[in-house]
Amino acid sequence: MAWTTPKTWASGYVVLAADLNTHLRDNLNVTAPAVLTTAGDILYASGANTPARLAKDTNSTRSLTNTGSSNIPAWAQVALATGVSGTLPVANGGTNATALTDKAVLITQDSGTDTVAAVAMDANGELLIGGTSGPAVATLTQGTGMTITNGNGTITLAAAGGATPAGVMAYSAASLGVEFF
Repeated sequence: MAWTTPKTWASGYVVLAADLNTHLRDNLNVTAPAVLTTAGDILYASGANTPARLAKDTNSTRSLTNTGSSNIPAWAQVALATGVSGTLPVANGGTNATALTDKAVLITQDSGTDTVAAVAMDANGELLIGGTSGPAVATLTQGTGMTITNGNGTITLAAAGGATPAGVMAYSAASLGVEFF
């Protein structure tokens, strides 16, 4: 039932039961106290002069949203793809980044604030190597009697003269468990 604008009464008008029902009884029944019947309910307008009640949601993880062309309020879960703005900081479980570098790994910086950075690993034979200044991307360095050949996802170690010393073998990114983004 919708609220109706009260009648403007004129002198000599005979008041009918239908007039009282429409302009007095029905309008009193549509007031906010009559519409809101449960603790936690929310009053909203579903149309011009038409109050409505949105019952509380019994789930503890719902937010009030206004979806669709009518913008009628409804309870919903927050859609991460469309209902969130800004960048989630590291302190709240995010990366504090809006984009990541191609072919990169994530590392924390040695700044005391635990910021996250993406370090590109975009050349053959690159590895993430730890150090006192924090992790860095580098390649292995050849030594005397050792040849290093960097390939696409591989590093081959070979001893001088073509013989492979015991325990030396070629590793691929897959065998090392390395993933590129």
